[in-house]
Amino acid sequence: MTPFDAWRFLAEAQSVMLRRSLALMAEPESAGPALARMVAEKQRAFVDGAIAASFAAARGADPAAIAAAAIRPARSRVRRNLRSKGLS
Repeated sequence: MTPFDAWRFLAEAQSVMLRRSLALMAEPESAGPALARMVAEKQRAFVDGAIAASFAAARGADPAAIAAAAIRPARSRVRRNLRSKGLS
């Protein structure tokens, strides 16, 4: 991951967080279920990344490839959230 890729990922994640925060403030009565979905989404991305990194390490990949495999699910989810219209 280049420094630009890292910056882009952080900027995209912050954009998603800002949009979700504003939506939650606009409709606080729906915050509970929305926050639960967000937590589950992050847990799933973490587990998927850990599994992918484990497989990459077992195949003997170099450290950069292992790190890329670990972060790929989170980056993918952030990009999907950035393109989506809703909170999920």
